[in-house]
Amino acid sequence: MNEENKYEHTNRDKILACAQKLFYERGYDAVGVQEIVDAAGITKPTMYHYFKSKHGLLENLLDEYGNQFLGELEKEIEKDGSYEDVLRNFVYTYISVATKNKEFYLMAISLFSSARDNEAYIAAKPYLYKLLFVVQDFFRKNASKVERLVGKEDFLSISLTGVINYYLLVNFERGMSEEVLLEEHNIEDIVNQFV
Repeated sequence: MNEENKYEHTNRDKILACAQKLFYERGYDAVGVQEIVDAAGITKPTMYHYFKSKHGLLENLLDEYGNQFLGELEKEIEKDGSYEDVLRNFVYTYISVATKNKEFYLMAISLFSSARDNEAYIAAKPYLYKLLFVVQDFFRKNASKVERLVGKEDFLSISLTGVINYYLLVNFERGMSEEVLLEEHNIEDIVNQFV
């Protein structure tokens, strides 16, 4: 990578990181473009060079970090094993990836609760559906291993996502560490609800 490309990559990453932190801390609607550029140490024209608007910045943030999260989950779907083993690994990976980028995860969850006509929800909606489709895909590929789950894949995907998200939200609020969140007995408690 030449020096100019390195500088451009650094500015873009800095903008994304500062925006994520601010959106996480204060919410998308409460943060202005000026705050983002001040935090990143750049000018508005520099931000608009990379992202055409605050909405475009959010879309890029969701695409980049959201696709990393989804990619990790998709890898788990492709693995072989019993339904229980694949489910256990899937739950572990979901929690692990969410805790490794806790700010992004919590920012994204808050966006899903925005008013339906709000530009934050509109930007987050495709990511929300991608996440749901990944979890549905998990159940479609694995429910056939347990006859009583066949035909319930959509309900199971909504339920599993809800259980994991609520587990994370409550325990993040309690200050629980990643190590505790990923302890085997905690993963088993979630898995046992779906076997």
